[in-house]
Amino acid sequence: MLQTELIQNERKIDIYLDYALSKLGLNFANIGTRYFKELVKLAYFNADDLNLKYKDLCISLGKRLNVNPKKISSNIYSSISSANIDFAKKNFQSIFYIEFDIFFLTPKHLSILLVNILNRKSQSQ
Repeated sequence: MLQTELIQNERKIDIYLDYALSKLGLNFANIGTRYFKELVKLAYFNADDLNLKYKDLCISLGKRLNVNPKKISSNIYSSISSANIDFAKKNFQSIFYIEFDIFFLTPKHLSILLVNILNRKSQSQ
C-alpha cells in the first residue's frame, strides 16, 4: 500500500472507532477510551499475528506511548466499566450484528469484536 492509502485507511478506522465507541456509551473525555481506541488500532494493524493477547497489546501500547501498561489497562477497564449501558444495549447489535450481552463489555472481548468488524469492513472494500 502507498503511504497516502495507509493514511487514508487509518483515518477511516479512526472515524469508525470514534463512532462505534461513542455509540457503545464510552466517553472520550476518559483517557481510557482513547487508550482503548489506540489498542484496537494496534491489534488491527498487527492482525498478521493471530496470537496477540490483550495483556501483550497493553505492553506494546505502553512502550509506544511511554506509559505503564498497568495504567493503560486500568484506565481502559475503568472507561469500559463506566460506559453508558443503555447506549450499549441500544446500539450493540447495529455495530456487531450480535445480540447484546454484558459479557461482551470487557476490554478483551470488545477489542476482539472491534478488530473482527474492522477486518470484515476491510475485506468488503
